[in-house]
Amino acid sequence: MHADEIKQFLHASPFRPFTVYLAIEKSFVVPHQDFAWLTPKGRTLFVSVADKEAVDLLDVALISRIEPHEPPPGSPKNQ
Repeated sequence: MHADEIKQFLHASPFRPFTVYLAIEKSFVVPHQDFAWLTPKGRTLFVSVADKEAVDLLDVALISRIEPHEPPPGSPKNQ
């Protein structure tokens, strides 16, 4: 995975929540664009844990895929 691909998900308009998967199938949910950010050189993705004051640090090179969540019923994408 490249940082530019991640940026497309982070800056999508409208934003859609997504899940980041590592090669070991561990996953991290990004419910809002304020919950994730890349380091300036794009080597590390920080993902805030929604229920806690914690952050997961992910090596971008180990991210195998990102899957966007389905838009909620009634959203413009489903009409």
